[in-house]
Amino acid sequence: MLIEDVLSEFKRTHLEHIEDIVITDGYEGGKAVLEYFRGLLLTLKGSSSEAMSVSVKWDGAPAVICGTNPENGRFFVGTKSVFAQNAKINYTKKDIANNHGTDDLGQKLLKCLVHLKKINIQGVVQGDLLFTDEDIVRKNIDGKPHLTFTPNTITYAVPEASDLGKRIDLAKVGIIFHTSYTGETLADMNAQAGADVDGFSNSNDVFFDNATYKDVSGTAKFTDEETKKFYNGIEKLETLLNNVPRNLSSVLGQNADFIPMFQMYINAMVKQGELPSNVNQFLQGFKKFYVDRMQQQISGLKAQKALQLRQDKIKQMPAFLNKAKKPLQAMLTFYKAVQTMKAFVLKKMNQAQAIGSFQQTDSGLEVTEPEGFVAVDKSGNAVKLVDRLGFSRRNLTAISKFKK
Repeated sequence: MLIEDVLSEFKRTHLEHIEDIVITDGYEGGKAVLEYFRGLLLTLKGSSSEAMSVSVKWDGAPAVICGTNPENGRFFVGTKSVFAQNAKINYTKKDIANNHGTDDLGQKLLKCLVHLKKINIQGVVQGDLLFTDEDIVRKNIDGKPHLTFTPNTITYAVPEASDLGKRIDLAKVGIIFHTSYTGETLADMNAQAGADVDGFSNSNDVFFDNATYKDVSGTAKFTDEETKKFYNGIEKLETLLNNVPRNLSSVLGQNADFIPMFQMYINAMVKQGELPSNVNQFLQGFKKFYVDRMQQQISGLKAQKALQLRQDKIKQMPAFLNKAKKPLQAMLTFYKAVQTMKAFVLKKMNQAQAIGSFQQTDSGLEVTEPEGFVAVDKSGNAVKLVDRLGFSRRNLTAISKFKK
């Protein structure tokens, strides 16, 4: 039980970056951020915290849904399309060929169909595929033989002679289960973070684990000094949140374009490999981004009504930003402080990884950080903690071979 992963999205639920929820949920989102950090403090101090669970996100692909269909008792595999209106549920090799073809995705699902039934999966679960046996590549890293696999953008490496390496070497399929589903039909199932794999059977043909964060190195717990520093950071966030208006959501809601376009602006900056260094740069950069986007839309329009709508929006956004300047400055000051706290957490938690992670470059493999982490509170609400200028940038600029 050395690999961890976690859901990257719930069925019918979107998973936000921890710093973004003050934008999407306003002041209440800021309060939620504080609770997540308090839970993370307990986790990284080594205290037991029933209020917070933490998992590691792995860069696996494709997402695989599998288990027993409660409607007919048959074992199946599939992608997230098993929940679609025109569901693609695969019980046989023929089903996979008809639904997904015989290319790479079809071949991956076929191996999952053959081998995952050997571990007697209880219920319905979702996991991210790490490898099938033909994906394993043997490489020397620092003079030692490793097993490597690259499911998406990150290359993972395990010492070949280690116990973990020996397990992977035997396996036909490697997968991390991170989400459980319950319900009487697939169409009506509800997702829950986490997957209890203790009842699954072992098979040399399947390397699997659940999503729970584990400090396998024994070095990823806060020292007394780090605990004090993180606690002081939480207190600073509390002070900054007091400057954020309680009605921030109402203020931002006065311009329907602001929240979705501001998040698009952040992603655009991530793709470029930089985020504004201060609040005023954030707002000035967004204003230019918004005007440019509207101008792009205008260039492709002919209908006068549609043209006038965009032109009006170009005039309205600067007026909105000026009117809401103080609330926005308070929000973004809090936002940037959350980013600093997140970086502190990521640096510590990355020390717990059991498998090396690398990025393929023109000069070979370079060490990189894992995809990130997810914190889930006792109500099932989840946020992700990801290095946006590291993994998120690679992910936004890369096209997954399994994305349709």
